[in-house]
Amino acid sequence: MTEAQRTSQVRQTVTRRIQTLGRQKRPKEAVSQLAEMARLGVQPDTQAATALIDACVRNKKMDMAQSVFEELFGEFLQPDAVTFSVLMRGYGEMNPPSWVLISGLLKMMDKKFSMKPSLAVHNTLLDICSRTRDEQRGLEIIDMMHSAGLQPDDFTLDIVKQRKVLRSHLKRLYN
Repeated sequence: MTEAQRTSQVRQTVTRRIQTLGRQKRPKEAVSQLAEMARLGVQPDTQAATALIDACVRNKKMDMAQSVFEELFGEFLQPDAVTFSVLMRGYGEMNPPSWVLISGLLKMMDKKFSMKPSLAVHNTLLDICSRTRDEQRGLEIIDMMHSAGLQPDDFTLDIVKQRKVLRSHLKRLYN
């Protein structure tokens, strides 16, 4: 086995363990798995770090999720749209959703990482609006999506199907 194959195998195995621990409500143990990866001489990748953030988010440990993000992304790793979607989902699950922090993440995507929100990010935001019945913000997100030239997918349609105002606006813009 080459070193590249070993590295890939370790990353996949540890990422799966982190995901499992997150589902089992054991986020602190998930953090230790990332340390285990480093002890094996393998640097974590974006997928493993995002899995760790997801484990924290699933367990309502947003301080821990934000800390992991700040420690691993920026100089060390490049986040992707999934990373931001996971964090936004966590802040959106707060009661009420923390739109200030979500807005800060959107600005960070643009300013620090030169990333534009993907369809997955828009769907995450739209899901928060739909779930919390924040129709005005949902309309704004659909407008942002349209302005960015993004086409709704099946997930988008599923998100708005129970919200007539959002569903109608989406149909008006895209049909």
